[in-house]
Amino acid sequence: SQIGNSTKAYFDFINDTKGGINGRKIRYILEDDAYSPPKTVDLVRKLVEQDQIFALVNGLGTPTHLQVVDYLLERGVPDLFVATGAIEWVKDPAARPNIFGSLTNYVAEGVILGQYIAENFAGQKLGLMRQNDDFGGDGIDGIRRGVGDALAIVGEETHEAVDADLNAQVDRLKAAGADVIAIWATPRQFSTAIKHARLDLDWDVPFVLSTVSANEFSIGLSGPEVIEGTVSLTYIRQAYETGDPGVAKHAEIISQYAGIESPNFLTLYGQYVGELVEEALIIAGKDLTREGLIKAVESIKDFQCSVCLFPATMSSTDHDPTQSAFLERVESGRWVRFGGPISYEGILPGDLTAADLKK
Repeated sequence: SQIGNSTKAYFDFINDTKGGINGRKIRYILEDDAYSPPKTVDLVRKLVEQDQIFALVNGLGTPTHLQVVDYLLERGVPDLFVATGAIEWVKDPAARPNIFGSLTNYVAEGVILGQYIAENFAGQKLGLMRQNDDFGGDGIDGIRRGVGDALAIVGEETHEAVDADLNAQVDRLKAAGADVIAIWATPRQFSTAIKHARLDLDWDVPFVLSTVSANEFSIGLSGPEVIEGTVSLTYIRQAYETGDPGVAKHAEIISQYAGIESPNFLTLYGQYVGELVEEALIIAGKDLTREGLIKAVESIKDFQCSVCLFPATMSSTDHDPTQSAFLERVESGRWVRFGGPISYEGILPGDLTAADLKK
């Protein structure tokens, strides 16, 4: 994936320009599980038992990573910066001290976006759409918390990760009279939903969606005019912000070390993870152990990655590095931030409500 290739490019850049970290070079092995849980199990076992990895970085996908999280804990393998916002990774650091999140967790996303819906569509009807797993469940749980009783929920439609389209789900929400839709889906599936609403049904219902689909790929799959006005949130800069030194340097790194000539949200995210790993390894020092690396990650405080909008902080009781965001919407084919920063620092996802958000 572009996430993994970008992270590897950053590590190669560190190895090449700095000689690695504390005298060691990073060897980053990429494996593709094709978003298949059984394949995830086989590949992670290979990485741990044959390749003898020191740590796993960037495990991608909620249904896939759920199949290996306990195995990694039993083996004592640091499970760093999982590329999914499921609260399973961050809700109980005492029970799973080896695992750390990376992006805004889905409950928090939902609470923030739910509050936006409550403030802008109060008294109207809300339709919900979600993938039928922890990814969708966490997000819609957050939406419900954020919305409270400001809107009437007229339906909650689920889908499987392998479904070809979401047309039937959109049809049912239109029949139920939804005035706005909150959706937790991958870019491909989200694009089928919004295109069906706009192009087949001539229905201009507003969509609010998870950061998982808030990227250039959703714009490309849906079409700029179709997706115009769709709202999500972000914690990372946009690739078109080439005047920002961090974004400009990122473009150089992925071009030189990965052959990627078009930076995007996923490549920026991949470098963000790489920079977090670099910071943790610097803190861990030359006498490197798995336990020491975990403690080093927990020691990260106010670390500002070069492509991020907010600093990252973690501790032994908080494994959730990203706890602030900006709202954003599609304007003329670009995701554009609006409003001020929204923070939920120090609140575990299981306890978060709209009242905890700070603007």
